[in-house]
Amino acid sequence: MKKSTPAIKRIKPDLPGGFRDYAPADAIARQEMMDTIRKTFEGFGFDPLQTSSVQRTEVLTGGDADSGKIIFNIKGSQEKKSDSSLRFDLTVPLARFVADNPDLPKPFKRYQIGTVWRGERQQQGRYREFIQADVDIVGSSSIDADAEIAMIIYTVFKNLGIGCFVINYNNRKMLNMLPDFAGFSKNKLWDALRIIDKRDKIGEDGISEELQKMFTKTVADNILRFLSPSSLDILQGKGFTEYGEIATMFCQNTELDLDAVRKIFKLERYLVRGLSYYTGSVFEVLLPDAPEIGSVAGGGRYDGLVTQFTGQNIPAVGASIGIDRLYAAMEKLGTLKKKQTLTQVLILQLDVNLKNEYLAMAQELRNAGIATALYIGDDMSFQAQLAYAVKKEIPYAVIWGEREKKRGVVAIKNLAGREQKEIPRDDLLRYFRK
Repeated sequence: MKKSTPAIKRIKPDLPGGFRDYAPADAIARQEMMDTIRKTFEGFGFDPLQTSSVQRTEVLTGGDADSGKIIFNIKGSQEKKSDSSLRFDLTVPLARFVADNPDLPKPFKRYQIGTVWRGERQQQGRYREFIQADVDIVGSSSIDADAEIAMIIYTVFKNLGIGCFVINYNNRKMLNMLPDFAGFSKNKLWDALRIIDKRDKIGEDGISEELQKMFTKTVADNILRFLSPSSLDILQGKGFTEYGEIATMFCQNTELDLDAVRKIFKLERYLVRGLSYYTGSVFEVLLPDAPEIGSVAGGGRYDGLVTQFTGQNIPAVGASIGIDRLYAAMEKLGTLKKKQTLTQVLILQLDVNLKNEYLAMAQELRNAGIATALYIGDDMSFQAQLAYAVKKEIPYAVIWGEREKKRGVVAIKNLAGREQKEIPRDDLLRYFRK
């Protein structure tokens, strides 16, 4: 009796939650976006750095239990226990690298564009695997460094063609004054800041209500008064002057006057962006036309991060752009120009006897930097090859068979304009160079 072939078990081709693929049109648009960011970083004199995706868990968490909750631990096939994890940002690996290379010239200006992983709940524009574009200055305590990071953020968004964006600014030095001003214990500062950070969700009335539960009505009122513009005269010299210096540098480096700068680079007293981590300036970028996406970039001064590795207080300031979240926002805003392929020319194979000459044509164009593909599908009919070019949105098709060869010409079909013309075979490269 003939044995029956066991049925092949089909596996559902799903991704885990919080992960996604990018088809060529999206991958090309994302790559162009990252190229713009990379060129902007390099234009400000920053050099690339690549750190390992895998770091020691202790390095990543620094003993912080909350950090340990979001990381992905990894274990090799021969290991019984894992002491390594995937990085959840690019800043901690930077701090480790700086500590491990004490002879780096300071200030050390680096950028890195790389994938990070976080075991967080998925939200719109937020994934568990995503790309960050970071730019940092390590080893300078000058306000010029803070201003340069702010200018880089501004220039990146201008270069990406995003017309409406806001860079919110706050300063840890100002918020450190809050307990004395409002009349509560300094060890309650972070509890108060966590409530203040909820303004977008519960509003000022909700903040007041929660603060009253934690403290008293008098303290709650004082906190809200501290966060109002009317308190700025109290804060002169405590971070507010740094905002003014950076705003002035904006004017000196852009076509904007001070009033225009303050509409883009705003002092936002309610900005609480991981302020236990930051020691001075804090930045956050929002897109008013896509508020549901949340912040698409942020950063600040973090003078104490390298200390845990070296014991030295090495100053640092930087910013991080969330590529996936920014891409989602740009999709919503309609500012992305998507294309299906990077291929510029498709050479059709119409005669098996001319294969070597087709390959020579392709190499001729490629050597000149023209992205050229040779059709290699199973269906070699003329219509199938042309349909492939149309579906891929390849701009040009080169048609060359025995008839064209005898006449010494080649036919170029412009698939976008639906035009076709013949040129001398020897003019092929000249035609596409134009």
